[in-house]
Amino acid sequence: MSGYQEWADNMNGQREHFLGLAAEYGMGFIGPRIPPLFDAFLCGDPDRVEVMVDHLTKAKYALNKDLREHLGGAQLDMDGWVGDAAEDFLDFLLKLEDAVGQLTECIEALIVVLRSHAAVVLAMREDALNLVDLSLQGIDAAGADDWKVALAVVGAVAGVLGTVASLGTSLGPLAGVITVMGSAISGTASVANEVIDASSELGVLDDMTRAGASIVQKVGDQSFAVEVGLRELAGFVSGAELAEVRPDRPDVITAPSFDPASFGMADEAQGKHPRPTDTTDLVPEPRRRADGPYDRGRSVFDPDRDEYEEQGPA
Repeated sequence: MSGYQEWADNMNGQREHFLGLAAEYGMGFIGPRIPPLFDAFLCGDPDRVEVMVDHLTKAKYALNKDLREHLGGAQLDMDGWVGDAAEDFLDFLLKLEDAVGQLTECIEALIVVLRSHAAVVLAMREDALNLVDLSLQGIDAAGADDWKVALAVVGAVAGVLGTVASLGTSLGPLAGVITVMGSAISGTASVANEVIDASSELGVLDDMTRAGASIVQKVGDQSFAVEVGLRELAGFVSGAELAEVRPDRPDVITAPSFDPASFGMADEAQGKHPRPTDTTDLVPEPRRRADGPYDRGRSVFDPDRDEYEEQGPA
């Protein structure tokens, strides 16, 4: 059984138990407030985050491996090649190198976003368990004096960002994500307390749902910071910034005296392949492939819809 399934079974069991308590003590107005609270506690799966982080780490390794093996080798192969075409192609290779660096930092920033999300979920779970435990104690004692529930979820994202920021970052996607997420949680990073002072089962259950709603609100504040960071990150790989991670390929410049018909292999080797005729670009740009399912039509009314129009038509 997965960690998330165990958590879900626990919370579902607790929900039914508290619904039974509400019915037992005749607290009909409290019963409807219990299911939404425990449904909120079910949100998020930190185990899936670690799986995604593992995939992203492998992708970052693959990018850097290609950078070393292919781009570095291509620049060495250009030794001795001079002229406008050589300069244009070298500029393209340098842009590709910068693009790989940008993509690598985007991956690092996405890892920070994902782990921030996991931190919020784990802090929420800790608060939920604390809330359930103290509520059951309060029910057994028919009330508890000066009963406090610390909302540890407040500042969960701040802790993740502080750890990353202490390592030092350059200006770029990672620094941008940390900055906007830090701004989003400013003013909410102090730990708050919900004071529950109940003298009856009715008071305990009523205060439990109120404290739980406050926990969920704090989770929402932290989740908003994660969402802001994700939107900031998307800005580095879309719109006007897309060229930074996917530079346009260079034109292969041809001399005015170039005769396309003379380019190619001998007739017997050329076979059925036509000889080039275009002198504007010796190697035409290939047709772009579809972006996956996002380029497929959503309905008969928009069969050519492109979810990411800045990438150009497929």
